[in-house]
Amino acid sequence: MNKPFSVRVITGKGRGKIIGFPTFNLAIPKEFSPKEGIYACWVWLAGKKYRGALHFGPIPAFDETKSSLEVFVLDYEASPIRLLTFKLVKYLRPIRNFSSAKALAAQISHDVKQVRRLLS
Repeated sequence: MNKPFSVRVITGKGRGKIIGFPTFNLAIPKEFSPKEGIYACWVWLAGKKYRGALHFGPIPAFDETKSSLEVFVLDYEASPIRLLTFKLVKYLRPIRNFSSAKALAAQISHDVKQVRRLLS
């Protein structure tokens, strides 16, 4: 888990913005092979280091079975970017399904609090 990855930001479906947690959708590097789930990570954008909550795997809450890679960058509100670097720090939990977007947002809020604690 200690190798940083520099990846291209790709266009997503915008659902993160709708539920209050906008993410950067990322191209999955060929050599990226952790188990699916949610991770605390460090993210580097424009020369600054941020905390991040990273999702790798399918998104059952939106009936998506194909794996995706996306990261919510804590305390980042600047303009869109094309490339970022991340480094996984700790596995938080497995992928789960949620009965609604509201339930998913509540879980993400909990995950973000966990990331804040772990990476402070």
